[in-house]
Amino acid sequence: MDNFSPTFKGELQFRRYSDTSTQGQQVVFAVADREALECFIGKEGKRFAAMLVELGDDEQPVDTRNSGDVQKVEKSHLNREPLGDLCWRAVQWCKEPEFWKFLEWAYGGEITSEQAAKHELENLLGIASRKELDTNAEAEQKFHSLIRSPYQKYLIARGVVR
Repeated sequence: MDNFSPTFKGELQFRRYSDTSTQGQQVVFAVADREALECFIGKEGKRFAAMLVELGDDEQPVDTRNSGDVQKVEKSHLNREPLGDLCWRAVQWCKEPEFWKFLEWAYGGEITSEQAAKHELENLLGIASRKELDTNAEAEQKFHSLIRSPYQKYLIARGVVR
């Protein structure tokens, strides 16, 4: 399979699973944006080979090689809350150079990396972590008014379709 180009290459968020007698076993993943979704439109019922690597809170792959059985889950992992929708969106945007340009345009400064975008976002919203976007109503409101809405308008003005 090394000679094939992937249909999709990117980050997914695991949303849920189900195990029913009528539908069988299913998992649901969320993709980052419309562009990522388009990779799958019209391919309902097709089979895909997949390799998924869990990302830790530090955005680095979680090494499961030395854990013995891959099905075993560390206790600390069980206590980790999944990223909520706003946090996940913020994480995805901080990875995008187009978002970096938006932050520079809207708020000044020079943003040249994911880490710089994360730092700027947290400073603008007055939060210590993007996870607060899913638990702090004030941070959520600021995110919508200072980031989400202006960023969408910025993308439309630049002709970027998402």
